[in-house]
Amino acid sequence: MKLARIRGVDILVSPVVIVLAAAAVSLGFFTRGLMLTAAVLLHEAAHWAAAGLVGYKLEEIRLFPLGGNIRIGGMFGLNPQREIFIALAGPAANILLVLLTWGFRSLDYAAQYDVDFFIAANTVMFLFNLLPALPLDGGRALRSALSYKWGIASAARLVWLSGRFVAGLLVLLALYRRLESSLEISMIAAAVFLFFAGMAERRMAASLMINQMDLKRSLLRERGLLKSKTLAVAYNAQGKRVIDCFGPGYYHIVFVIGRDGEILGRVGEHEIFSGIMQLGYSASMEEIVKMYNS
Repeated sequence: MKLARIRGVDILVSPVVIVLAAAAVSLGFFTRGLMLTAAVLLHEAAHWAAAGLVGYKLEEIRLFPLGGNIRIGGMFGLNPQREIFIALAGPAANILLVLLTWGFRSLDYAAQYDVDFFIAANTVMFLFNLLPALPLDGGRALRSALSYKWGIASAARLVWLSGRFVAGLLVLLALYRRLESSLEISMIAAAVFLFFAGMAERRMAASLMINQMDLKRSLLRERGLLKSKTLAVAYNAQGKRVIDCFGPGYYHIVFVIGRDGEILGRVGEHEIFSGIMQLGYSASMEEIVKMYNS
């Protein structure tokens, strides 16, 4: 549900947040609901500020009970260091709020139980968002770090598997504690969220990779120069497997090696992708290179 649009950024809120806010008000926990909302907003504001500092444009913020999700435009995806910085800015804001609140808790500005709740809420948000699962901040940071070596598609797949493991672990832990309190129910809800949200992120990996290729082509036209990497692949390797290895920030040039070690030809990122689109996902690199070197 769209809540507002601020300086070109759409603010969307999950219906779960609205239901929880209404429940908090009806049960007499208005102050705590307000404090939790403030923690979530400050978490996302930190992402917003971090994106602006490194020159990215924020397009959308989605708010969930324990954090949110952001969509960034521009050249996002080409610089993993910047993306790690943006991802970790949210949890950093939560832990900073914990430290500041702890320092002022003796000044009696608010009821002690409300102060303790605010500290606990930010601590939970900090820990939860650092879990190595998509779409959480920890998962995004891990995906960006792994993309250096494994490529964006393979990195997304690895973090998706990590997220499924985390979700399963939360379920097992909740069952081990015999669902004795609201904490266990929250763990089950978090596991369900991670499972389905992770699947959605996994499906988006291909489009993210294609978007990166388009961004690199635009950047090459704009600057006239772009760092490159070369790969040597066997003639029978599938083009899809090769694309999965493409990392961020570099334009990849692929040499195709034949049966006897001879070089059959070379192709660039977009030629491989075009070849897959024309010949199918199972197309070999030998078939693709023949399209451009015949």
